[in-house]
Amino acid sequence: MDAIQDPTLDMLVARLADGDRSTFTTVFKMLWPPTLRLCMSMLKNEPDAWDAAQQAMEKILSRASDYDPRRPALPWALAIAAWECRTLARARTRRREVSGQTAAEPTVDGPEEAVMQQNLVQAALAAMGHLSEKDRETLVATYWDEAASGATLRKRRERALARLRRAFRRLYGLD
Repeated sequence: MDAIQDPTLDMLVARLADGDRSTFTTVFKMLWPPTLRLCMSMLKNEPDAWDAAQQAMEKILSRASDYDPRRPALPWALAIAAWECRTLARARTRRREVSGQTAAEPTVDGPEEAVMQQNLVQAALAAMGHLSEKDRETLVATYWDEAASGATLRKRRERALARLRRAFRRLYGLD
C-alpha cells in the first residue's frame, strides 16, 4: 500500500486529533522515519536535519487537532516538516551560520561573467547611495529578513524599490 494513502496512519492521526493520546507513540513511530528522510534530503546536513525533524514532530503532535481527517495524514505531516526545514535554513542564512558552499550564491561561468557581475553589484551599490537613509535601511532589513512584516513594511519596501529603480535608470541611462 502506498505510504501516502496509509489508512492506518490516517486513522491514528484522526484519533489523536480527537484527543486519543494512546495513539501518540504509534503515530510518532510511523511519522518519524519519513519526516527525518525529508529533512535530510532538504537540508543535506545531519545535525540540522535532526533539529528540523524534531521541531516538526513537536508541531505535528501538538497541532494534531488541526488535522483534517478527510485528507491523508502523511502529506499534512511532511508539509509541516518541509516548513520547519525552510525555517531552519532561513534562520541559519540570516545568522550567517551556513558555509560558503551551502549559501545561495550566484554561479559564475568565467572571468568575463565575474567582471560583469562585479560591475553590476557596484552599479547597484552606487544607485543605493542615491537613496535616503531610511530607504537603504528598509531594503537592507527586508533583504536579511530582519524587519517586522506587515502592510507598512511592504509599502515602504515597494516605494524604496521604485526609488532604487529610478536612481539606477538615471545613473546608467536606461530611461
